[in-house]
Amino acid sequence: MTTQTLSQIPDARRLFLKAATTIGRRPKGQPKLPALEVEVKDVGVDASHLASYAEVCGFANTERLPITFPHVMAGALHLHLLTQKTFPFPLLGLVHVRNEIRQQRALRPDERFDLRVRVGESRAVRQGIEFDLLTDLSIGEAPVWTEVSTILHRVPTPKAAPAPRPAPAPSALSDYRSFTAAADIGRRYAPVGHDFNPIHLTPLAARLFGFKRHIAHGMWSLAHCAALLEAELPQAPRELAVQFKQPLFLPGRVTLKFRRGGDGIEFALLASRADKVHLTGSLR
Repeated sequence: MTTQTLSQIPDARRLFLKAATTIGRRPKGQPKLPALEVEVKDVGVDASHLASYAEVCGFANTERLPITFPHVMAGALHLHLLTQKTFPFPLLGLVHVRNEIRQQRALRPDERFDLRVRVGESRAVRQGIEFDLLTDLSIGEAPVWTEVSTILHRVPTPKAAPAPRPAPAPSALSDYRSFTAAADIGRRYAPVGHDFNPIHLTPLAARLFGFKRHIAHGMWSLAHCAALLEAELPQAPRELAVQFKQPLFLPGRVTLKFRRGGDGIEFALLASRADKVHLTGSLR
């Protein structure tokens, strides 16, 4: 694998325009994903970006980085890899299905990091082809934050992947918090999350892609859940895992149900007035 080193993080808005040009990609069978990797060294945290992200997602403590914040720091690097000519899938239509984040310790806003993103393994599943996008932040040679984002390209395939770790049944979660995902949360999150996918922005744009209304960013929903739950932990979280289930249409009233355990919190985000689970996960 050859690593491409960039001098700075690229512009996410321009990369989303480039992403639109991938709509004509038509991979056949189970294509072999290229060994792509990109890095940017000595990256600092933009204080205004962090403040805007914390405000939109609901994090009160900005003396340490929210556990989800490095994901958006590296968001443009994700796009950079997936818009390369050798990457076979069209970007519009990819589905984010799972995420696992681990950090060695709480990260400070005044630290500087090396960011690296690479394309990981792929596998056939019932719905199509899944692949992993691997991200890490390092200080020197030591990774301090790592992430595995699992993405689905929908195509009919004959094989099925092993089931992910079972999620807690919502009925077993006894505590809850309710909140409303506002109609404009997608437009507010897009610039801080570096995700300008049109399905999150307006009802009209979302209908062009087959949705009845625009939907919340999955990573906003996850971040807001983490922001509400981190006060339940005795220390800064070290692990965050999520399985994305069903879209959250905007505006939407939801209930965050959770259960404290010996090593952390299990949680699920449900529609308040329907039998629908948006996501399930754990925070430790």
